[in-house]
Amino acid sequence: MAGVAEYIKESYIELTQKVTWPTWRELQSSAVLVLVAAIIIAMVILGMDQIIAYLLKVFYSSLT
Repeated sequence: MAGVAEYIKESYIELTQKVTWPTWRELQSSAVLVLVAAIIIAMVILGMDQIIAYLLKVFYSSLT
């Protein structure tokens, strides 16, 4: 049980004294960057989905 207590104590010390936390401005900047990247990736996937759907529609209509 002493090992668990020591682990928690060391974790607390590391989080409060050794970790460099971002400033509020850096956090906002990172959040905006992640949001923009997610939107761009979603648009690329949407485009690929639309192209594949169109190609499959053309392919299946050519079979009949």
